[in-house]
Amino acid sequence: MTRLRATDDGATGRIPDDPSIDELDADLRERLGRQWASRAQAELRVAGVFTVVSHDLLEQGADPAVLRIAARAVSDEVRHADLCRALAERYLARPVPWPAPGRSTIPALARAPAALRATLHTVAMGCVNETIASAWLEESLRTATVPAARAVIRELIADDIHHARLGWGHLGSAFVAKDARKALGDWLPQLLEHAAKPWTRSSRDTIVEGVPSHGVPSAETTHGVVGTTLRTVVLPGFASLGVPIKAAREWVARHFDASLAEVRSLG
Repeated sequence: MTRLRATDDGATGRIPDDPSIDELDADLRERLGRQWASRAQAELRVAGVFTVVSHDLLEQGADPAVLRIAARAVSDEVRHADLCRALAERYLARPVPWPAPGRSTIPALARAPAALRATLHTVAMGCVNETIASAWLEESLRTATVPAARAVIRELIADDIHHARLGWGHLGSAFVAKDARKALGDWLPQLLEHAAKPWTRSSRDTIVEGVPSHGVPSAETTHGVVGTTLRTVVLPGFASLGVPIKAAREWVARHFDASLAEVRSLG
């Protein structure tokens, strides 16, 4: 996929002028602006997580290609935060501050063996979070018609597909032993709880009903994308690499079947 950026210019230089945003009513512009500002905060938190992942992999050892992706992912996510912030400014027609600093949202895994922790963190981010993110962004791009939103989504998805390869590449490499892959199965429900469930939680900035033309899927669509991605991509991917998925399959069935009615009730 072609990247929008050719230089290190600011994010606003990579978002096309879009008069259709000016035609929105004030309330919808405000809601969309707050949604994209919230995404900027989330992207910066992901950068913090990739900092931990990169550090862990450098200490434990990983394939050079995996290390390159991990290191690059930190700067990618900082750039994503700036793109989302710049798009929020376009909707809000006022300056949006850089996201406030905060702790990285990475699972503590205090009871996990030290030798397995780096792999668990890498799997949670690459195999789960970024795989879901890639699928969700594909759906966002499919329904988006507004040029500014499409431009930002295209750049995010180009990177997130690459970040997903970080997890799968490391898990399938010689740096993760067969017995470590088997041990990983016991940890999958906890990793899914941490990495997948936040995708379906609503915040004060969530537009539950969605605005698909502006790259904002509904809560119900998001729920469906997450569940489908886990069932058809993430779990089969783990199984193909020798990771037991029985406990993970039960977790997915419990959380993404039983809670669908709750998501629909939000609309």
